[in-house]
Amino acid sequence: MKNKDMWKENFRGKIDDNKVKLAYIQKKLNLATKDMAKKLEVSSAFISKLKNPFETTTRLRNLHIYAICFAYNIPMEIFENSDIDTSDKIDALLNQQYKEDTIFHHNKEILNKLVGTWYLYSYPSNPRFTDIWETETTFYDDYRVVDEHDNQGTLNIGQNQTIVLKESAGSKNITSITFDNSRVFYSSFLFSRVSKSNSMNKELFNFGVCSRKKLDKALVKEILGDVNRVQLQMNYDVLERISWAIEMI
Repeated sequence: MKNKDMWKENFRGKIDDNKVKLAYIQKKLNLATKDMAKKLEVSSAFISKLKNPFETTTRLRNLHIYAICFAYNIPMEIFENSDIDTSDKIDALLNQQYKEDTIFHHNKEILNKLVGTWYLYSYPSNPRFTDIWETETTFYDDYRVVDEHDNQGTLNIGQNQTIVLKESAGSKNITSITFDNSRVFYSSFLFSRVSKSNSMNKELFNFGVCSRKKLDKALVKEILGDVNRVQLQMNYDVLERISWAIEMI
């Protein structure tokens, strides 16, 4: 690369260096250096050095690549696969990722309304317990979601609805929490949750209340009403009946 300006503008020839790949992707996706610096919690000057192949004092490490790919939903394969070595091949992977992600959006208006601490209320899975569950949950501006039990997940914002996907720190089961985007502009709103109960590992559907501030649990009970009308637990007889019709494939 004798001409730095030509490299910056055209990215001609093979792109087999990760710093060059990062520079190309930043240009392709129009990623602002300041925004990248904010997401990675580093300086803009560091990001500029990180993506510059002619800057030898700053090394692009795997942890930088992982952080950038996570923050902007970039396929890791671009950096890990040495066969991805041209702009056309990089474009193909980025375009495929875009097609898969068109259902979700980087909606800053919804994200900003959600960032911070919320309290999620619902009936417990065990009918013997009558108290309401309260789970403190924090939404971050990089679309991460973490609750007080260290269950972690991601925020996925659709056109009209948002879905939170969390993985249990213990069982590794996936929980999905869905709510309408129009409701996040209020201090409390209704959500639906599909999960597995902790005790029996049975599928469970729950309606619940999400609130910016702690609520009196008696009030939550009054809002939700009869547990049998806002909670559905999978009957294992259904699983037995469907097993009769299952064929191995």
